[in-house]
Amino acid sequence: MTQADLIVLDQVNKRYGEHHVLRDVNLTVRQGEVVVIIGPSGAGKSTLCRAINRLETIDSGEISVDGTPLPAEGRQLARLRAEVGMVFQSFNLFAHKTVLDNVVLAQVHVLRRPRDEAVRKARELLDRVGIGSQAAKFPAQLSGGQQQRVAIARALAMDPKVILFDEPTSALDPEMVNEVLDVMTALAREGMTMVVVTHEMGFARRAADRVVFMADGEIVEQDTPDGFFGAPSSERAQSFLAKILTH
Repeated sequence: MTQADLIVLDQVNKRYGEHHVLRDVNLTVRQGEVVVIIGPSGAGKSTLCRAINRLETIDSGEISVDGTPLPAEGRQLARLRAEVGMVFQSFNLFAHKTVLDNVVLAQVHVLRRPRDEAVRKARELLDRVGIGSQAAKFPAQLSGGQQQRVAIARALAMDPKVILFDEPTSALDPEMVNEVLDVMTALAREGMTMVVVTHEMGFARRAADRVVFMADGEIVEQDTPDGFFGAPSSERAQSFLAKILTH
C-alpha cells in the first residue's frame, strides 16, 4: 500500500523585498513520514515550515494539505490550522493559564469538544510527554524543556494530521534538549507525520525517514539519513556537514 501524499508544495516562491527566501520549492510529505529539514542559517527552512500552515504567505506556487489547497483566510484556515499542529522555537504558551488549560483551550474553542472530554485528553497527553504532575502549574514555573513538552501536548490535543516543528530545541539549555527530542522520537516511532526544522543532526539520523537539505532558498538534495549523512551528493551539503560534524 502506498502512503498518501499529505503535504504537497508545488513551485513555491516567497520574497521579502529583494530577498528571495524560497525559490521554486517542490516537496511532498507522505502520511506517517518524518521529514527533517536542515541547512545553514538563512536557507529558508523556517519560512518553508511556517508557510505550510500559512503563518507565512507565499508569492506564487501552491501548497496543499491532504488534497486541499491552503485557504487564504477565514474559517477554512482555522480548520486547517487545527489539522496542522505547530511547535515553535519559543513555546508560545499562554502565561496566565495553567499547563492543563493551555492544552484544553483550543480543544474546547476550536474543536468544540466538551470540557470534561478535553480535560481527560489533556491529562492523558501531559502524562504521555512526561509532565502529568505539572498540570496545575503555570508555564513560568516550568523549565524550558517542560514548557516545550506542554507545547507538543497542546499540538497533539487537536488530533492533527501533521505536526510542524520549527527549531523546537534551539531556545533550550543543552541539558533540556534531549527530553524534548525523546518525546519527538517517540512520536515519530508511533507514526505521526512530522516536518521538523532542526540543527540536531543526531535526531535527524535517528528519527527521520528523509532528510531535506536546503540552502539559499532551495532544496539542494534529499535522501534517507544514511544516504545523506553517509554520502551527500552536493558540494554544498558536503561542506555544511564538514563544518558541523567536526565541532
